Amino acid sequence: MKGAIMKKVFAFTVFLLMAATLLFAGGAAEVTTPKKPSSLTVVIPNTTMQEPLERIFAQFTAETGIKVEIQALPAGEEYGRLLQTRFATKDYPDVFTMDPGIKQYTKFGVDRLHEMTGDPLFDNVLDASLNFQLYKGKLYGAPWGGTGTYGVYYNKDVFKALGVGTPKNYNDFLSILKKAKSAGYIPIYEAAKSEWPLQVFSLIAWPSFVDPEIGDEGVAKLEVNELRLNEIASLRDVFSRYVALRDMGLFQDGYQAGTYEEQMEFLATGKAAVAFQISNFIPSLIAKFGEDYVTEKIGWFPLPSDTDEGIAMLTPAHQLLVPSGGKNIPYAMDLVRFMTKPEMQQIYFEYNTGIPVYKGVTKELLPYEKEVLAFDQRGKAKINIQNRLSSSFTDFPKILQNLLITSNVTEALNRMDENYRKTGNARALPGF
Repeated sequence: MKGAIMKKVFAFTVFLLMAATLLFAGGAAEVTTPKKPSSLTVVIPNTTMQEPLERIFAQFTAETGIKVEIQALPAGEEYGRLLQTRFATKDYPDVFTMDPGIKQYTKFGVDRLHEMTGDPLFDNVLDASLNFQLYKGKLYGAPWGGTGTYGVYYNKDVFKALGVGTPKNYNDFLSILKKAKSAGYIPIYEAAKSEWPLQVFSLIAWPSFVDPEIGDEGVAKLEVNELRLNEIASLRDVFSRYVALRDMGLFQDGYQAGTYEEQMEFLATGKAAVAFQISNFIPSLIAKFGEDYVTEKIGWFPLPSDTDEGIAMLTPAHQLLVPSGGKNIPYAMDLVRFMTKPEMQQIYFEYNTGIPVYKGVTKELLPYEKEVLAFDQRGKAKINIQNRLSSSFTDFPKILQNLLITSNVTEALNRMDENYRKTGNARALPGF
C-alpha cells in the first residue's frame, strides 16, 4: 500500500515538473526573438536620395536574406503628420527617419519608441552628436547622415555676370537681388506651391536677426513658455522683410505656382539668382546635374544681418527611429546597426552632403561645406531654432503661405504663437 502511494506521489511530482516545464517554456516563447520576417519597411521623406539607401539595403538583403521596402512620404510637416496618423492606427513602419532633436520623442511619445540606450552602435558616434540626442539620459534615435545647413544658395555664373560677390550685409543682399532683376534674372525663386520651402527664409533669418535680440536666455524662456513668439520684435521684423521681398517684385512671376523641382532647375541653369533652401537641396541638385556641375555652379551664404554677413544656421544629423509597437524590433535594430556601420555611411556620403558624425567615416567636403565649417569655427553659426525647442512651429509653412496672401504679419505671428503653445500643451511639456 505504501509503495502504491509512493508511486502515485512520484507520478504526481513528475506531472507537476512537466507542467512547470511547459509553463516556463510557454513564457519563454513570449520573449524570444520573433520569427524572421521576409521584409522590413523603412519610411523616408520623398526628398531623400534613394540610390544610396537602395545600395545599402541590397547589401543588407544579401547578408540577412531580409528585403527592405522603402516608403517615401511627402516631405515637410505633412511627413510628420502622416507618420503620427500611422502611429495612431498602429500601422507602424519598422524603421523611419526623422528630423534631429528630442522633440521627435515627445511628438511620437517615448513610450511608443524603442529605447536604444546602451546599444553598441553609439560607441562609434561623435560625442557632440550623441549628447544632442539624449532625452532624460536615454537614447531613442540613432544619428543618420551628417551635420548640414540651410541658407541662401546662389548661381555663381549669375553673380559673376552681375559683377558681385556674396553680400556683406542685408542691404547689400537687396542690392544684388535688384541688380539681378534689372539684368533679366529671377532674383529669388520661391517654391510656394510645394509649401514646405516657404519656412526656410524665416528659419535662416533667426540666427542673424532673432538670436541677437533674445539670446540663449530668450530661447530658454521659449522652451518653458515664459516668452511669447508674438512678443519678439525681431521675429515680427523677419516676417515683414519676407513680405517686402515679395512686394519689391523679387520673387518670380506666378510664385504661387512655384515648385521645388522647378526651383532646382531654374537655379542650376542660371535662370534664377538665389533660392532659400535646406541641406538636402545640394544632393538633389547633384543627382540631377552631377557633382562637378553643382560644385562649379552653385554657392552658399547665410542670410546677412543689417550689419554683417550673418550667422550660419546648422542642422544636426537626422535620426533613425524604431516604433516600440513594431512587430520586428530585433530585426529593425539589426537594420539600424547595419545602416550606421562606417562602410555603409561611406556609401551614404557618396551621394549626400554633410559633415559625418560617425567615427571612421571619411569625406572630402564640398566647397560650400568648407564655408559652412569656417563660419562655425569662427563662432558664427547656430543650430536651427526648431532643433533647440521641444515644442514645434506647427503648420509653419501654411502660416507663411497665408502671410503671402494676406500680408498680415500680426495675424501670422499670433497664429504661430498659438500653434506653438498648443503643441507644447499637447506634448505635456513643462510650462505649457
